[in-house]
Amino acid sequence: MWLCEKVSKVGLVAVTLCLLCYVYVHHLQQLLTPDMHGSGVVAVEREQEEFQPSSCPMQEHCPRGAAALPVSIRRRFAFTLAQVQRLISRLSGTKATVDAKWALVLGSLMNELAPRLATDNSSTWDHSAILPGMKPKPFPPNRTRHVCPEVYFGRDYAKPFGQHSAEPVNCTDVPEFSSVLTAVLPAQSWQPETINFVIAQIRKLYDIPIITIVPEKAAIDDQGVTIVRYTNESLPEGRFLNQAIRQVKTPYAFIGYSLAHFSNQSSLERMVRVMDELPHVQVVGGAARDLLGHWTYGCLQQRMADYQATYTIGYYYSKYECMYCDDLLAPFSASAELLRRVPFTDKLTGPPMYRDWFAKVREAGHLAMVCPDVMFFLTHHVQMTRDQWKLVASHWALEKIHSYTGEVHEFACKDVGITCGSPLRIIGSFLLPPCCRATMERELGYLVDYGEANGIEYELQSGSALGAVKIGSYLPWDFDHDLVFVRHEYNKWLSMKGPYLEEKKCKLQVTARYYYITVYCPYFFLELYSHANFTSRQYLPVEYRDIPTSIMYAGRRTVVMSNPGLYTRNKLGIDILKHAAHWRTLKVTKIGKAKGGYENPGTWRRCRRPSHHSCQDRYPGDGDLPFMRPFLLL
Repeated sequence: MWLCEKVSKVGLVAVTLCLLCYVYVHHLQQLLTPDMHGSGVVAVEREQEEFQPSSCPMQEHCPRGAAALPVSIRRRFAFTLAQVQRLISRLSGTKATVDAKWALVLGSLMNELAPRLATDNSSTWDHSAILPGMKPKPFPPNRTRHVCPEVYFGRDYAKPFGQHSAEPVNCTDVPEFSSVLTAVLPAQSWQPETINFVIAQIRKLYDIPIITIVPEKAAIDDQGVTIVRYTNESLPEGRFLNQAIRQVKTPYAFIGYSLAHFSNQSSLERMVRVMDELPHVQVVGGAARDLLGHWTYGCLQQRMADYQATYTIGYYYSKYECMYCDDLLAPFSASAELLRRVPFTDKLTGPPMYRDWFAKVREAGHLAMVCPDVMFFLTHHVQMTRDQWKLVASHWALEKIHSYTGEVHEFACKDVGITCGSPLRIIGSFLLPPCCRATMERELGYLVDYGEANGIEYELQSGSALGAVKIGSYLPWDFDHDLVFVRHEYNKWLSMKGPYLEEKKCKLQVTARYYYITVYCPYFFLELYSHANFTSRQYLPVEYRDIPTSIMYAGRRTVVMSNPGLYTRNKLGIDILKHAAHWRTLKVTKIGKAKGGYENPGTWRRCRRPSHHSCQDRYPGDGDLPFMRPFLLL
């Protein structure tokens, strides 16, 4: 498996083959494990036994294979596999960054289904520490061990307060720690006495290079410290932190922000050891304790989708007693090469700079961890204001952020740099931003309000009717609205022209007299068609023809075709409940026309910027829940 982890940029076909080979080889090893007589013939029987319930009294009627698993488990496994498959397939055949989380998720499923297949602990010791008397596991020849491994002496050794038990072994095949890690202290906002105190405390434990960012006039007692002067307090922190990192000569760097103290509770070797053992992990941090004694492990899970982000404290996976995280709220160590390749944003300072950097690390396909046994002493825990979250939103095109402290921050598009200009270009690869969809729904409301106020009939049709049926709102990959009106009411619709539309900054144009009217509003347009002197209500039973069919659309009841499901199926074609980009952005084929719309509904076109959180191909090609509730986990 380490071979898969070593690949950073490669065709996804090769990566997929690598993962499949890994599963295949290990599966063969399990199937061909000899029984006590040295043959492998009992393996198949053992596999069959594992995939049927043990309490089934009538074996011939027992469910086998996947059917033996509860429906809830099968659904969860299928959903997770579908997510990974979608992320891999959208990049297949290209050179792209391999996200280490794919292997993590697949490995977790394998371990849950068949622990022997994921890791055979009888022959492979894959743990954070060895036991007394064991030899350290061999290190791959193309990697360097920078710190000695640990040995775990057991619970009795930890009595009474658990301060000892996992201890480093004596070894001579590692370099001096001074050539392994550099401490970088962003201390520009620290009190002068705190700066010198923390440096002195680090020196008591580690003889390592220290680079500190300090105010221009700050006096540093330790002459061995490399100083980066913060010459102008109005300049962003990111610029100076990158300057400090460029001076790092060691393979790892410790970013020690907000420190109030440093002690032997903050093991730098532990963090380096994890990065040595797990090459897919490029960042490792610790827990934090503030001056009030409040402790947190500070492991965040971050998801971005549909121009929104959510940050949640917690973890899904762990290894070596450390939690896999998307973002960290405490000091951390990282590969110096990563810090140079993925620099901090020059224009940001403080918590927004770190949220932005961790988002870039995830975008690059790397994983971070928190080892909660490593504790840092901070002046304060990270609490972010709305204005700080706004900076994150501006950098990542986010309209809404769910903070890890429970607040929900919403931002106007103009305040975070999102524009609705060129909607057709946007929907060529991305979902239309929610604020743009809201604009379009509001502009439809102008026509609906006018029709209802003046007793004029209308019905939603085409893509507007499809959006109403599928998600109860404007389709995020549409860029206009479609209504049908009764021909003899043509002049009533024309009377909108003038003050009513002008005050809404819209204008009406007759495209085809009596048949086709176009209303142009900022960014979008609405099309009104006339097909006849009657509506689709004529196809309802006589008793119901006086009551138009309405549907919840963007929070209000809106008139639609009398049988909207039948209309969309017949009008828009086969597999219409599946999704596809707008026809104006695609080449429509003959078979697509024959099917009523699209050749391959349920598939998206490859995104021109694959890392963007709102690429259409990041979403399933079927189902409405991912668009109605983007962070819902089934």
